[in-house]
Amino acid sequence: MGGDPQQLFDFGRRTAAAQQSIALVRQFAAHTAFRSAMVEELELDEDFHRRPLRPEDLSFIDFTTPVVTESAFRLPFLAAQRLLLCANELEMARPPRDGSSAAFEKYLNFHSEENRTLAAQIKPFLEDFAFDFLCGEDAAVPSVESCVAQLAVLLQTEMAFWGDVFDHLVSTRYVEGGLGYILIQKQSLAGSKRVAFGKAGAMGYFDHLSPQDWPKLAQDETDQQIVRRLAELCGIAKGEHSYWQFYLSTSLAECNLLHALAARPGAALALSGAAFAAEATWLAFRGLIAQAGPCLRITNRDDLAGRRSDAANELLARFARVLGRIEHQYGLPGLRLVRQGLTAASALAGHARRNLEEQLNWLASVESYRDIARQISARIEVERPDIDRETFVEPREMCSTTHVHDDHRLVVIETGNMVFWGNVGMKLRLAPGEMVLVPEGRLHGSSIESDECVYHQPIIPDEWVRPLVRDRATASAAA
Repeated sequence: MGGDPQQLFDFGRRTAAAQQSIALVRQFAAHTAFRSAMVEELELDEDFHRRPLRPEDLSFIDFTTPVVTESAFRLPFLAAQRLLLCANELEMARPPRDGSSAAFEKYLNFHSEENRTLAAQIKPFLEDFAFDFLCGEDAAVPSVESCVAQLAVLLQTEMAFWGDVFDHLVSTRYVEGGLGYILIQKQSLAGSKRVAFGKAGAMGYFDHLSPQDWPKLAQDETDQQIVRRLAELCGIAKGEHSYWQFYLSTSLAECNLLHALAARPGAALALSGAAFAAEATWLAFRGLIAQAGPCLRITNRDDLAGRRSDAANELLARFARVLGRIEHQYGLPGLRLVRQGLTAASALAGHARRNLEEQLNWLASVESYRDIARQISARIEVERPDIDRETFVEPREMCSTTHVHDDHRLVVIETGNMVFWGNVGMKLRLAPGEMVLVPEGRLHGSSIESDECVYHQPIIPDEWVRPLVRDRATASAAA
């Protein structure tokens, strides 16, 4: 084997048959399990076979233009990642919720041959659509040392990030809400990531490695106890995918990337790189759990820092052994493939950090976004610019499955009452004349609490929003 490896994901090879693939995507999303949420389905209560996808959005999402860095937090990326997780997990067996005929019917319909066949047909298209942007050219010659250094940078960056996030949650008094949201992004999706690891291992993807050197997503008993207590404290103790509507697109993507590589035998070496990157981000997340436990008096502060340092050193040493073995067996082409996976996963981890940080900042200070909305509304009244806006008239209990906007929007209530959410337990109530700013890419949903609600969504230019958000952040930091 020689020469440069093929790009892991390449949407260019899908363009000729894009319309056929898009038709299959819409057919897949039309399944009853994926219909938009009802009011009572904000939490799914451990119902593995029900996943609101907001399929009505697929009628206007442009799947012919792949995701790029600038659109990684927008609606097409979220829709693609939700579809992909559903498609990937159709092969994961989960029993019905109970012995009722309705539960068995839902279970059998979810795993039907038609559904699984459609999933297999749309996955390659959606993966290339959603992950092409992670695969830039890299002309540098890899080495064992440079790849280990790359993983070390990712690990150090992730650890520093979680330290900063926790300090911010403490300073904004959003510890329980923020930690709960983080657990949803990381802990709730860990099981599916482990399935990708396990499936790959069973199918020989790691056979080129010594068994003791395989990548892993381990969590010791101390961490498990802390997580269980944290989940209870934060009000998110329900099981797998109960909080489906609160998964960020990038959290889903980190899971789906592993499934994508684990389904491509030719990407076995790339999966090794991506899997070690996933282990590094998981280890850093465990550091956050260890930090949060003593702060919330769930566990005593002991030699946690030492334990994290030992685990980090062991991870890097294991990765160095793996790379040495691959270099010995496959030479430079093998190292290039490993680096492909490592680079893609590291780039995605960077997007995930930014997305989570911005979402948490918004959730922790959503009341101040009411003030920002009023400032923007007052400016509109004075300057009367030609600003586009959408108007909605919705009946009682109309529910908007969580989604994001590709632009900054105000939500302005004309008549009626709305409850607005972006996190478990969050209920931001808006009455006539009240408003809030929803920045581009912020995950949110709503429902109507009056017989009817008329509300408007003016679309606000980025140059209006950024200074106000920056000023709010500066004032918050000073306080």
